Amino acid sequence: MKKRELNPQIKQGDRIELYYMEGETSVPPGTEGTVTSIVESPFESNENIIHVKWDNGSSLNLCTDVDKWKMARETNINEETGSNREYEFFGKNEELFDLFDWRFLRKYLKVIQQTGIVNMLGAGFTLYCGKEHLERYYGEDKEDDDSFQDALEMANTAKDKMIQGTIKWMQKNNKEITVDSVNTYIKRLSIKMIELFATFY
Repeated sequence: MKKRELNPQIKQGDRIELYYMEGETSVPPGTEGTVTSIVESPFESNENIIHVKWDNGSSLNLCTDVDKWKMARETNINEETGSNREYEFFGKNEELFDLFDWRFLRKYLKVIQQTGIVNMLGAGFTLYCGKEHLERYYGEDKEDDDSFQDALEMANTAKDKMIQGTIKWMQKNNKEITVDSVNTYIKRLSIKMIELFATFY
């Protein structure tokens, strides 16, 4: 059987399984629940809030712009082994959500993807190179490219957030913080960010 889609279209009464809920631990990944209603988000345009009655007793809502879910497994259905790889990646890299502004960096990478300036598998450097680098090396004839201009506007913020997250990661892991070490680890962690982006998208 084809592995279950991440964030499929759902309706009231559907059974779903949580994959990731931003900033919450009371509904662990893998918890199943029943969708009770779906309403428009007052905070994000073109996004919804999904009301769920979780099997563990929680009633925390899902936000379609940041949270992840799948349809609940059907009884006695064997899925491909690969369907567990996303859970495995999340389990080994929870600190990417805890220490970095994943919401912003995800939006930025979506914009980078829309520009088409680089293969996304090699797009890690765009997270920390900044506006000047993007404009100098990729900006030719891009004055009227809305996606590229959006990327330029976000690039320095992405760089700052990557630096902040990297320093937090180094502090958590007792790494000596120097300019050289930050440069080394920011490159490694940017690759993890790309892997995370590819896993979700």
